[in-house]
Amino acid sequence: MTANNIITPRRREDFFDLAGEPTLRFIRWIELVTQQTNLTTNDIESNSIADNYTWQVGEEEKKVTAVTASSDYTAKPFDFVNAINGSAVTFPLNPKEDDLIIVRNGDGSTITLSGNGKNMNGSATGELTVEGTAIEFYYFIDSDEWFAR
Repeated sequence: MTANNIITPRRREDFFDLAGEPTLRFIRWIELVTQQTNLTTNDIESNSIADNYTWQVGEEEKKVTAVTASSDYTAKPFDFVNAINGSAVTFPLNPKEDDLIIVRNGDGSTITLSGNGKNMNGSATGELTVEGTAIEFYYFIDSDEWFAR
């Protein structure tokens, strides 16, 4: 058996500190998960879910708010939007340098994205059609555009 096959049980401190706050390891794990595309998702019990998580962006820590959007939704900076039911996600009207929006297709419906007057990777609009797909968008003021990562 090689070292790659050893499974180490997770310790509570790996994802949350003693105060119950998410650790940088947890945030990196979330980033990894959002970059992957899969064909399954967990059922969402409530459309009013909104939780704050600390997210490392550049040198500063920002609060990311998790929101489930089951109808058209205008995102705020540092929103993690789990979009369902064919909703449309509109980006903030006046973004600031390094603002972040994460959009995830939660159910496989066609999720429409609008830059709200700003381009997103060269386009004013876009779509997410594959269930589980999540894209991070960062706003760059020099080019006045949202770029996907």
